Amino acid sequence: MEEENVIKEEKKSVFAKKEVWISGVIGLLLGAIIMFLLYIAGVPKFGNETIATVKGGSVKKNDLYNEMKKSDAINHALNVFDDVILKNKYKLTSDQEKEIQDQADYYISTYQTYGYTEEEFLKGYGFESKEDFINDLTLSYKRDLYYVDYLKTKIDQDEIQKYYDENVYGEINTKHILVETSDEVTDEQAKAKAKEIIAKLDSGKLFDEVAEEYGDAVIYEDLGYNGFDSGLATEYVEASKALENGTYSKEPVKTDFGYHVIYRVDQKDKPSLEEATNSIVKILGKKLESKDPYIKEKALIKMREDSKLKFKDSKYKEEYKEYCEQINGSEETTNKQ
Repeated sequence: MEEENVIKEEKKSVFAKKEVWISGVIGLLLGAIIMFLLYIAGVPKFGNETIATVKGGSVKKNDLYNEMKKSDAINHALNVFDDVILKNKYKLTSDQEKEIQDQADYYISTYQTYGYTEEEFLKGYGFESKEDFINDLTLSYKRDLYYVDYLKTKIDQDEIQKYYDENVYGEINTKHILVETSDEVTDEQAKAKAKEIIAKLDSGKLFDEVAEEYGDAVIYEDLGYNGFDSGLATEYVEASKALENGTYSKEPVKTDFGYHVIYRVDQKDKPSLEEATNSIVKILGKKLESKDPYIKEKALIKMREDSKLKFKDSKYKEEYKEYCEQINGSEETTNKQ
C-alpha cells in the first residue's frame, strides 16, 4: 500500500539513519487474548476497574481500552503498562526530548515530501495528534534506554573495553559527492565521473563549487560529525579516517551506493570509555540478538517483573503468564506473582 511505504522512500544516502525502536515487537498471542476478552466482556462493560499494578502506579480498564481503540491493538496493549513503569524510571534531558521531537519532525516531513499532510500521516498510523505520536516515540526511546541497561548485565566489561580500544574514534566531520550506480549508470561510468570530479578538485576548484557544477547528476551531502556508531558504510569510514583535515579522497571510494569523493573537514577527540559505553553496548548487543531474537521482549518482561507488575484480572494474569512462557521458551516465566 502506497501510504504505508512512503515513510520508507527516503533519498538514498551513505548515512544510515539510527534505528528507532517504535513500540517494539509485541507477541501476537497477547493481542489475540485481549481482543478475545473484549468479545467476551463486551465493550460497554469496560468499567474503570484496576487491571494491573506496578510500583508507583496502576492501570485501569478504561486506560487500556482507550489505547486499544487505536489502529493497532496488538502493539498498544502493553504500552499502557510500560508507560506507567518507565514514566519515572528515566527522566529525559532537554537534549533527549529535542532528539525525540526532531525524530517526529523527520518522519512527518519525509511523509510530506510525497504530498501527504501531517494530519494524514498521524491518522494513517493511528495517532490522534502529534503529541500522541511524540508520546509513542518517547515510550520507545525509554524502552531503548532500559534495553541498553539490560544488555550491560549480559555483556562482559572486558569485551566493552576491547571494542573501545580497537574501534572507537573521534567523530569525523565530512561531506561527499556521490555518483550513484543504477540501471542507467554503469559501475564504470560512475567511477569515471568520480575521477573526473577529482581531477577538477586537483585543478584548484573548491569542493562545493564542483558539487554545484554537477547539480542533479550527483548527490552532494554535508554529513557533519559522525562516529563509530553512525551507521556509515565501512568503506566510507575507513577512507575518512585515512584523510587529513582539509583534504579530499584522491581515488573514488566505492560503496553499495556508488562512488564517493570525500572531503574531510576535521575530527573531534576520541570519546571516553564512559561516553562511548552505551553505543558500544548497542553494537555488541546485535550478537546477542542474532542468537536470541526475543531478547528485547525478555528484557521488557524482566522490567515488568522488577516493577512488581501484578494483574488483578485473573484472565489477564493467566494469559500474560502464557505469553511470558512462550517468549522465554522452556524457562520458567519471569512473571512470578
